[in-house]
Amino acid sequence: MSLLRPLLDGARRIGRPWLVTSAAEAERPARAERRREIVTFWLYRAAERLISSLPRRLVLPAAGAVGNVAYDLAGPKQQLIHENLARPLGVAPDHPSVARAARRAFRNYAKYLVDMMRIGDLTEADAADLVRIANVELLEEARSEGHGVLLCTVHVGGMDLIGPALKRAGHTLHVVADDTTYGRLYDHLAAERAKQNIFLIGWRNLRGLFRALRQGENLVLFCDGGYRAGDVPVELCGQPTTLPIGPATLAAKTGAPMLPVACRRDDDERFTARGLPLVRCASTEPAEVFRATQALADALTDVIGEDPGQWYMFRPVWPRSDADRAHASAMLEAARRGEDWTKIYA
Repeated sequence: MSLLRPLLDGARRIGRPWLVTSAAEAERPARAERRREIVTFWLYRAAERLISSLPRRLVLPAAGAVGNVAYDLAGPKQQLIHENLARPLGVAPDHPSVARAARRAFRNYAKYLVDMMRIGDLTEADAADLVRIANVELLEEARSEGHGVLLCTVHVGGMDLIGPALKRAGHTLHVVADDTTYGRLYDHLAAERAKQNIFLIGWRNLRGLFRALRQGENLVLFCDGGYRAGDVPVELCGQPTTLPIGPATLAAKTGAPMLPVACRRDDDERFTARGLPLVRCASTEPAEVFRATQALADALTDVIGEDPGQWYMFRPVWPRSDADRAHASAMLEAARRGEDWTKIYA
């Protein structure tokens, strides 16, 4: 497991919320690679070559076994995952169903990594067999307005894998990702995804985000980054927390609608993607930002709740301290009363 940890950590950081263009890569400041980043890059490339040389039907069970081992050796991470999954399951963190779901989440994440290692080599026929988009007409409807579309999702199933499926329909995806570390690995993953019309944008590249939307592109935002005092108060899976302020703000400033999306792994190890009803944000006024973000939270609650064992979120999503829980509740109550929740200070 000591060799797996840097590999999993590097892939996890690069998959964080907020996709990349070559111009964005050029904007990233050059710096010397740390030894950990170099080791992670070569471990990833070795694993990628091995996995890509074997049939998917053989490597997925092996990935599931690795996920089981990772769960057993997760230490304090186990409790964090249990706390996250207890909310959508509606039981206490020590309930046996939570442990079963958490183990599945580790297995599903390991399978997701395997599928992402193979994404660059997917053919059009492979994509047609691997991913089914249940209601692509909803995306077409959203795009008809000419403002671009914010595809808002959580870490469930395999969101990136809708890229090859949408490529067949002539679409591209732009995905926001953390480009602050693991530079060489990040650039490699960006190049592999670009083969499937998936383009990464560094999370600090705000001009890149606005440019993509103004050009009518599809921009993917992962919204389950966890509680932050400056974000939008919402009720998620029945408990107060926050969702990022970015999606509603981008929607208000560009006119782009928010399209909640789920891409779920099916029992046959293929994927089904579907969009939920569009959410719009008319202005950056706190009351409107709250309304739109809560509507988004309600949709994403449904996405998570359908199968919590597919939700691989390894950071705390709800506040963990009494003070943060009280602050999240106070902001949410103020927002529901129509008050300016941004004036509720921690």
